[in-house]
Amino acid sequence: MAKVNLSQAAKLTGKNRTTIWRHIHSGKLSIERDRDGLPFVDTSELIRVYGELEPVATGSTKKKPHQATYSYEDLIAIVELLRKEQAEMKAEIENLTNRLTYIPELNSKELSPVTQSKKPEDDPDWPKDIKTMADVLLRREITLKIDSTK
Repeated sequence: MAKVNLSQAAKLTGKNRTTIWRHIHSGKLSIERDRDGLPFVDTSELIRVYGELEPVATGSTKKKPHQATYSYEDLIAIVELLRKEQAEMKAEIENLTNRLTYIPELNSKELSPVTQSKKPEDDPDWPKDIKTMADVLLRREITLKIDSTK
């Protein structure tokens, strides 16, 4: 008869591998070992202990139906729908981008005296004393901001 490893024996008998090991240790089921020391069981021994063996499922032989290919006209219609959807999305992205970057122009009346000032030193964020490199960078940023508004 054929010899199988313990996992295959568990599948053939419908038992758990732990149950197979328990029966081996109790002496109910005898095993042999291969040259590497791995255990295996003769199928006749499995039949003696557990009775008829369950057939091993080899997977379904039932063929899956093939999905029909779309006709050329259907594919053209799908492409047109996708292009229309893409154009709508691009328009929406453009709209959202414009909304994010829109800066209303302020009248000179609405400008605060600090914003109307042309000197960087009048900016409220201007560091009075330079203690760190961050103060130098902040002064440079404020100066560039005021220069760009001129």
